[in-house]
Amino acid sequence: MTELEYLAIAYALFIFLIGLEAGVSLWKKNGRYQLDEMFGNIGHGIVYQTFDYATKASVMVPFVLVSTHFAIVELPMDQWWGWLLAIVIFDFINYWLHRHSHEVNAMWAVHAVHHAAEDYNLAAALRQPLLSQLYTWIYRLPMALFMPVEMFIGVVVIDYIYQFVQHTQYVPRLGPIGWLMNTPSHHRVHHGRNEKYLDRNYGAIFIIWDRLFGTFQKEEEPVDFGITRPLHTVDPIWGNLVFWKRLVAASRQAPTLRSSISVWLKGPGDIDIPTDNEGQKQATKPTATLTVYVIANAAMAMPALPALIYFGEQWGLPAQLALSAFILTSTSLLIALIEGRPWARKLEPVRAVVFAVGMLWLVPASLDAISNMPAIEPVATEHTSALINPS
Repeated sequence: MTELEYLAIAYALFIFLIGLEAGVSLWKKNGRYQLDEMFGNIGHGIVYQTFDYATKASVMVPFVLVSTHFAIVELPMDQWWGWLLAIVIFDFINYWLHRHSHEVNAMWAVHAVHHAAEDYNLAAALRQPLLSQLYTWIYRLPMALFMPVEMFIGVVVIDYIYQFVQHTQYVPRLGPIGWLMNTPSHHRVHHGRNEKYLDRNYGAIFIIWDRLFGTFQKEEEPVDFGITRPLHTVDPIWGNLVFWKRLVAASRQAPTLRSSISVWLKGPGDIDIPTDNEGQKQATKPTATLTVYVIANAAMAMPALPALIYFGEQWGLPAQLALSAFILTSTSLLIALIEGRPWARKLEPVRAVVFAVGMLWLVPASLDAISNMPAIEPVATEHTSALINPS
């Protein structure tokens, strides 16, 4: 199975846990799940996975080539210490990747998408930046010199699952465990926009790197979640572009070429980046009827993504492009309905008709693909990608 397929299976569990946590929040009436934020976070995850399906080969090819032809040594996959060492090395590299993503504007423009969530919950873990592959593979490529591709895939999946469960407010401090391991308490600090919490706790699995390099901060005062310059929208397409718009605007305003380039290389706090009310959130809440409609349509459309991941190659490029376009437009449109965008109501009938017609093809095509599925291989390395980093 490919990395995407492993995570597609994990997503089913993730959605169940998100639903469970949302139910607890609703029962306790603590406001930790807002409908638009929840749909936006899940929508970001769907958009990321859809784009990742199209780009996975180009991202993973360098790792496979180096691992196949230039590996110096290989960690043993049949020894527990080989896996432990792989996880520690991966996490150490991930610490610097994550830290630099906060310290360089060009990287922050990508990573900030994840931090823009203002509700901190399990759904926020799915809020992934679709452009993260622009640079994450560069940090992880050296691991191909000693880490088998199959082990790398396994470590990525382990890392993602571990980080997913950190995004919750229902787990308190964990005492001595927090001296070595990252915990929900430590990661809540990382997502805070309180002055004392900014740019702290970069560790994914281990928090020891933050203690060693001076970036650790324990949870003390209540956390104000989000970023200091809010997005004003939960749209998963525009949400991935707005930071680039801001950087381009700041770069154009720079008086010299040198200062224009430095806009992209400095940190978010080193320059004045102009903002506006792009996509300003609507103040009105969706009606109960609209809420039920969006939830029902999202549930019906959701199987399109695993169908694309598992059967897309069997169906050919035209079907892949059409299904990808449907997933992306449906995600954005349903979220726009929740946000109260007037244009969304005008386009929704078109989407509904396309969906109804598409289901007449998708259901029998999926059933036929299932009946013709070959035996599952343990790992398919030629079509995998360096996936998600939800820190």
